[in-house]
Amino acid sequence: MYKKIAFLLLFFAISSLNAISSTSKSKVDSLLKKVEYYRIKNHDSAVIVARKALALVDSIQEPLLAAKIYYSLGYAYYNRNDFELALENFRKSLEIAEKVNDFKLQALLHNRMGNVFQLKSYYNQSIDEYKKALDLNYKIGDKVEVARTLVNVGTVFTITGNFPIALQYMLDALEIFEQAEEMEGMAWTSLSISRLFSRLEINERALQYAENALNLYRRLENKTGITLTQTELANIYYQLGIYDKALDLLNKIVYENVANGNLHAQAANYLLMGIIYFDKGNYERAEHFLNQSLELKQNVNDSIDIAKLNRYLGEVEFKKGNLAKGLNLLKTALTDAQKHKITTDLRDIYFSLSQAEKKMGNYQTAFNYFTKYSELKDSVNAGQIAKLEMQYDFEKREREQELITRQREVVQQAKLERQRLATMLISIALVLSLALVAVVFWFYREKKKTNQLLVLQNAEILRQKSEIENQKHEIEAQRDLAERQRDQIAEQQKQITDSIRYASRIQSAVLPSDQHISACLTDYFVFYQPKNIVSGDFYWVTHLTDGRLAIAVADCTGHGVPGAFMSMLGITLFKELTSTQHFENAADVLYRLRRLVISSLNQSFDDSESHDGIDMGLLIVNKENRVADYAGGYFPLFVARKDSNEVPNHFKLFDSKDGVNFLEVKGDKMPIGHHLLGERHFTNYRFKIFETDLFYLLSDGYSDQFGGPKNTKFMMANLKRLLLDIQHLPLEKQKEVLRERFEEFKGNQKQVDDILVMGFRI
Repeated sequence: MYKKIAFLLLFFAISSLNAISSTSKSKVDSLLKKVEYYRIKNHDSAVIVARKALALVDSIQEPLLAAKIYYSLGYAYYNRNDFELALENFRKSLEIAEKVNDFKLQALLHNRMGNVFQLKSYYNQSIDEYKKALDLNYKIGDKVEVARTLVNVGTVFTITGNFPIALQYMLDALEIFEQAEEMEGMAWTSLSISRLFSRLEINERALQYAENALNLYRRLENKTGITLTQTELANIYYQLGIYDKALDLLNKIVYENVANGNLHAQAANYLLMGIIYFDKGNYERAEHFLNQSLELKQNVNDSIDIAKLNRYLGEVEFKKGNLAKGLNLLKTALTDAQKHKITTDLRDIYFSLSQAEKKMGNYQTAFNYFTKYSELKDSVNAGQIAKLEMQYDFEKREREQELITRQREVVQQAKLERQRLATMLISIALVLSLALVAVVFWFYREKKKTNQLLVLQNAEILRQKSEIENQKHEIEAQRDLAERQRDQIAEQQKQITDSIRYASRIQSAVLPSDQHISACLTDYFVFYQPKNIVSGDFYWVTHLTDGRLAIAVADCTGHGVPGAFMSMLGITLFKELTSTQHFENAADVLYRLRRLVISSLNQSFDDSESHDGIDMGLLIVNKENRVADYAGGYFPLFVARKDSNEVPNHFKLFDSKDGVNFLEVKGDKMPIGHHLLGERHFTNYRFKIFETDLFYLLSDGYSDQFGGPKNTKFMMANLKRLLLDIQHLPLEKQKEVLRERFEEFKGNQKQVDDILVMGFRI
């Protein structure tokens, strides 16, 4: 009896412990997920939650879970730039991962430790860690992680100047990523190869790989990758001597990096800006940006390019006449470059020191530095020969790779053709077999039915004959009635269609003629395509009572006949308003037009069921002083303007191409008519215009069209991109391209709305 009681007590104790253990493990798992979520951006929260998880994990005997927590804690410290704490936790995680033989986690940890040593400029230790990760990834057969590690190794060899080996590692990685169709890996590797060629000043290759990386990152919508690639493009433009283009791109990139809180990237941007301003002779701006870069690098423990930074700061001090301070900075740079054995930096610093000592009258010291500079220069020149050899090997490898790729494609095509033929033959045989079975079964069933029906058919035939005679007269009468109704409906439809076509001619006659528009505008096009015969969209070009030119594009509620009625009302009211009254600006016109529309439609601001109205964009131009006013109800104004001309306030830059900025100003989110916002005034935008400006006003019919391979909307962003791409063409050619692109995208889909796009110069 006592033994049974003891056994039961032991059973309940073990069950309770298991339940507690299970609950604790679930809680630790939940905390680990929070750490992984916080560790990228909210580093402090990640550290706090990870410590809570570590306090619980010891009680549940889950070593692998503890290793993952130490890894995430180290990652949080790494992102917080606390590199020593990061290494401490990575090593704890590695110790556990080695005990439990988790090779994947070991490889990940060696890679992360390599990242830390790389940022601390301990390049030998970094290579050691990356190679350990590489061996482990080969061992577990993870090809994608092998490729990532190859890129890491190649990056360190690039920094230390061992370019041929670096290129070999990166090309091997790129081949693996391409075979795996791993687009992000392809983008990162292409960017790394671009940086390698940039260091060698093989700018054509650098530009080729950078643009390839940028295209891949844009397809992935990876903003960080786009910013990193644009930074490298700015460096290439600098090396090509295109300073202003490099600075314009850097200003844009710095804004993105500040917004994202990326301090490492900001430091790199400021360093390059400082170097460019130094080369341009603007030493005050150079010093400003170099100091900003140095301060950021010190804040985040980033030692990369510290030697280069101090060298340029020393050069700036010499340009300002502060010889002693400049010399100290150059010596600081020398110490750092010697520590990390960066040959190109050592060469440049020795040259700067020789010039500095010469200016200070220390000719023997200057000579000694110049001797060291010459030795390194000769070694770099020997490196240039190696560079040429490497470029030849690279091009040879590219040709070989291209041949291999073509051979693979031929083999794959032949294989696919054989598979297709085999599939087709099997399908035909299967279909014929099924057809034969179906025919045999059908004949059998029909024969059986025939035998059963023959008995009944004779009696049924006699009965049906009598019914047919009776129904014949009734059918003939119904047929005659149906034919009369059909003819009547066809005649009514023809009359309605003819009336609508006549209404279309009236609507076209009311719109401004080509002669009238040509007299008002320098050059223009109007792409006007109603969904049905008549349209709810209209455009108007006229001179106001004070001589200013007004150009309007509008979209009335609905399309077809209802839309046409609204458009005729809109044209009438707009024409009457602009020909009889004086206005301060475009917003004043829209405000008064709204009151006329509300009055004409008997709308009230208490009537929530009334949604009739007009969306409109209105541009008013004073040709004498070249000043324009714009106001819009839901409609934007687009301007293609040379990038040498100023960007007006409130205008947003969409993108730039071939020296042209594509600008946009949005209208107010309310129509010309009844709206919940009541009597609120429209916003007026006043800005200066230039002779080369190209303006676009348009309705939303083009961007709302469905089509394409996935039957999605065209979207306004794609329309802006299309307008930017064709803005250099003659305006009539632009209209043709817009029409062709619209029909190509629409395909077999129906047009969903009226189309109106107007482009013009003033």
